[in-house]
Amino acid sequence: MNYKFNFLEKTHKINLEKADDLFKVIINDKQKYNISDVEVESNLISFKADDKLYNIYCFSDKDKMYLSIDGENYVLELEKDKTTKSKTKQQKGNSVFSPMPGLLVKIPVSVGDKVKSGTTLAIVEAMKMQNELPSPRDGIVKKIIGKEGEQVDALQVIVELE
Repeated sequence: MNYKFNFLEKTHKINLEKADDLFKVIINDKQKYNISDVEVESNLISFKADDKLYNIYCFSDKDKMYLSIDGENYVLELEKDKTTKSKTKQQKGNSVFSPMPGLLVKIPVSVGDKVKSGTTLAIVEAMKMQNELPSPRDGIVKKIIGKEGEQVDALQVIVELE
């Protein structure tokens, strides 16, 4: 199966082939991965890529896919037409969401705060590990959803930026 996604104003080709219990993934005809031990549970996909374990939290909405991989958040847009390139500027997003269910330990920002890309907007604790959730871009905190000490679900939006 062949897919095309737009990410950060570039189109990326992904080829996916299944052979027995193994998937072969080729990205942009260059990067090649052997995928095994795939497990899908709700919004979590766990797998091994060339013997390294990965957990990807994902959520899709219409033609966009929101991914969280090792604390980094991404937005991919499925290319609709093979002959037309998307003219919309791609960003990493305006929202910061929890990559997993956990406890919302700290929100070190307030509505109206100006933040730089990479600024910690929230800290979520899961399995005795604290995950700092960075701002995906420069902006102003528009909305905070949730309070310190509350439980959050995977992919629950915690902070929105203007």
